[in-house]
Amino acid sequence: MRTCRPILLLAFGFVVAALSSARNDDNQLAQMAELEQLHATFHAAVSVHDPVNGDSPEVITQRIREVLSIWAQDGELTIVNSSATAGNYIGNGDPDDPETCPPPSGDTSANGQQGTLCTFFKYVAGGLQAANRFVSLSPAYKTKFVPVRDDHGQWTSSVYFECHYFNVALNPATGQPFWTAVSHVGLDGEARKIDGRWLLTKASSSAVAVPVP
Repeated sequence: MRTCRPILLLAFGFVVAALSSARNDDNQLAQMAELEQLHATFHAAVSVHDPVNGDSPEVITQRIREVLSIWAQDGELTIVNSSATAGNYIGNGDPDDPETCPPPSGDTSANGQQGTLCTFFKYVAGGLQAANRFVSLSPAYKTKFVPVRDDHGQWTSSVYFECHYFNVALNPATGQPFWTAVSHVGLDGEARKIDGRWLLTKASSSAVAVPVP
């Protein structure tokens, strides 16, 4: 009879380990669901809301605020291309404050700064320019989040998704959206859970190919 106790303790240990693993898996799935909401907020913000008439300045400003809301205050975005607006955009910013949302500086050097994140979204991002009627689509099979929690309970995650922009302005000949491709870019970076919310902290963006599975 004395041999039963070690066996019971061992079985109990297996049950505890299994329950702990299940809780960890559920917690990670919950984090991925929250990261997917961050992803959705990004694409909704950079896509036109009124493809027929175009968005008003007030709506565009609100969309800029929405995309900035998913970035940390010290967030960093690096645009990798050969244009005059390539480079680093550091810090969040307010679209109504010229001091925190100045036009691009023209500094495309590796260690330079074009402006803030607000600078990029207000003056550079194609989907947020008044003349453009773009929508951003993102293939699910190209999207990846890997949330992990450190020994201090802090959640961080790698983030990758693509933005495939299409012009949905109406074709006057048909009355239907053009649906012509405009650009294909990817965002590769990191996010951190800050005060209970997932926020982008650092990312780079560059051109990608058409998303063949």
